[in-house]
Amino acid sequence: MPEFLVFADVEAQSRAAADLLVSLSHRALEARGRFTLALSGGAGPARLMQLLATEPWRGSIPWDRAVVFWGDERAVPPDHEWSNYRQANDLLLSRVPVDRANVVRIRGELGAGEAARELRRDLARCFGEVAWPCFDLALLGMGLDGHTASLFPGRYELDSSDWVEAVSAPDAEPRVDRVTLTLPVLNAARTALFLVSGRDKRSLVTEIMNDPASGSHPAARVDAGRTLWYLDEAAAGQSARS
Repeated sequence: MPEFLVFADVEAQSRAAADLLVSLSHRALEARGRFTLALSGGAGPARLMQLLATEPWRGSIPWDRAVVFWGDERAVPPDHEWSNYRQANDLLLSRVPVDRANVVRIRGELGAGEAARELRRDLARCFGEVAWPCFDLALLGMGLDGHTASLFPGRYELDSSDWVEAVSAPDAEPRVDRVTLTLPVLNAARTALFLVSGRDKRSLVTEIMNDPASGSHPAARVDAGRTLWYLDEAAAGQSARS
C-alpha cells in the first residue's frame, strides 16, 4: 500500500526527498554496487534536482556509481525546452560528478518508435534479460489528469506488458509524441517516490488517499516495492502534516 507523507511546502518536501535519495543510494551501493535511478520531468522534481546539486547532498551521494535513466521523454532533441533530459542536465547532472557513460538518455530526436526500441536495448544491457528491470528508485510526478510518466488515462499503454512504449501525442500539453516506461517496470522498482504539490492537485490526491487500491488514475496504479507519496500541504488539503 502507498505511504503518504505531508510537508509544509515544496522546500520541505524536496529536502526530505533529497535525504531519502541519499539513504537509498547508499543502501543500493552496499547491496548491489550501484544505484539505479529513473528520473522524471516536469515541475515536481525541479527543486529536488537543485538541492541534489548542492551540499550536503551533492557530496553524500555516490554519483560515480549511479546509473541514470528517465521514466519518460518527449520526442524532441536533448536541447529542446520540452526535454526532460535537458531539465535534469541543467539543474543536476552537469553539476555533479556522475559518470556520463552511465547517463542513459532517451533519444527523443529519433522519434518515439525508434527511441523506444533503443531504450529497450539500453535497459537490457543494464539489467539483463530479466522479467522486469528493477530500479532502486523511480522518481515520479502526477499530472492534473492523473497521469504519471507518460501513462495517460484511457490509453492502451496503461495495460502494456512490454518494458517500454512509444506514446502518440496525448491531449495533455505539450502535445508531442513520447516514450515511457510501463506500469510493470515502475511497479518492479524497489522504491517509487511521487512528488506532488499545489492546490490544483488536491482533488486527485484526495481521491487516491481515500481509496488507494481503486486504481482510478494511472498514478494510483503504481505499486512498487515501496510506494511513497511526498505531498505539500496545498496538495494534501486537510491531511495531517508529517
